[in-house]
Amino acid sequence: MQNLSPPTTPPTTTSTTTPTITQTTNTNEYKCSECQKIFKNKAGLTRHNTIIRKYNTLREGLPVVPTDLTKLFKNDLIYFIHRRLPSGFKNAGKKLVSIPCSESQFHAIFANHIHFYSKKSGVYKCWFRGKEGEEKLNQIFGSTDWGIKYYNQNQRTFIVLTDNNVSHQKTETNPLALATAKKANSIIKPKKSLNKYKYGEMLVEWKCRRDKDAMGNICSAGFIYIHFYTKQAYIV
Repeated sequence: MQNLSPPTTPPTTTSTTTPTITQTTNTNEYKCSECQKIFKNKAGLTRHNTIIRKYNTLREGLPVVPTDLTKLFKNDLIYFIHRRLPSGFKNAGKKLVSIPCSESQFHAIFANHIHFYSKKSGVYKCWFRGKEGEEKLNQIFGSTDWGIKYYNQNQRTFIVLTDNNVSHQKTETNPLALATAKKANSIIKPKKSLNKYKYGEMLVEWKCRRDKDAMGNICSAGFIYIHFYTKQAYIV
C-alpha cells in the first residue's frame, strides 16, 4: 500500500450534492433518500441536509491529500474488496473490508457522500444502496467492475446493491447450494436479531482506533470499514 503522508496544505471546502427529497405515502412525512430517516415536515428534512453538508467539509487543520495519491488508494480499496469476493455459493453473504486510512484520505474519496458524523466518537458513515448507490460508487472508483469478480465457467461474485445486479442477463441458482441452505435452515434456527448491516446496501465507516500500554502511552490510527453482502451467479 502507498505511503499516505501528504504535505500540509490549507483545507478546502467541497461542494455537496443535496440528497433527494422523497415524500412517503403519508403526506405528512418526508424521507432522506440517503439514510432513510423520516421527518414530519419538509423543514425538518431541510435542516437535516444542512447538517449533512457540514459533515462533508474537511475539518480545519487536516491536510489535503493530493489527487494522485487518492487515485492510488482507490486502487488499493478495489484490490481488498476483490479479496472479499470469493468463489462458491456457500461463501456468499456478509463481508467486511478493513484497512488503515487517514481521515483526510477518507474525505478525499467519499466527500459529498458522508451522511453521518459523531463529534464524540469521531465516526463517519456513508450508505450506498440500490441502483443510485451503485452509480455513485462507479463514479467514486472510476470503474463499473470494482464490485464484481469473474470466475471460470461463466460465474461471477458481486456486491449486492440492486435486486437485478446482473443487468440484462439471466442468472441461475446453484441447486446444490439451495438444497444445502434449506437443510441447514431446517436444523439450525438462529435467533432473530436486528442487523445494522442491511442486505442490498453498502455501509462505509471511518473510525480512529487507539491503543494504550501499561506506561500510559497512547497511539492511534484511522481505519476504513466497508460492510456489504455478496452473491454469486451463473451467467447464461
